[in-house]
Amino acid sequence: MAHIYKLTEWQSLSGNWHCGDVEDLANGSNSWWYPCRLLGIAPTDFIMLLVEKYHVSDISYRNDTLLWSWHNQLYMRKYKNDINKLAREKKFII
Repeated sequence: MAHIYKLTEWQSLSGNWHCGDVEDLANGSNSWWYPCRLLGIAPTDFIMLLVEKYHVSDISYRNDTLLWSWHNQLYMRKYKNDINKLAREKKFII
């Protein structure tokens, strides 16, 4: 089901903060490359953005999947809010 990309936040049992589009997980709504496409940047630039601007605490790439999380909820919320605002402005449909 197509919808405007929208990140939702949650805290895992480890205490780390995460956000992702959970509207249609069965069809890949939380695929890691959507923010790259939304921002119009390469995956390597996206990783640098996560580290330098949004201060991710943990980041890894395994089995063609990029994973990241924060220890600090405020950093995660800055990322979530910036991405959601841009997705609304661009009407970024997935």
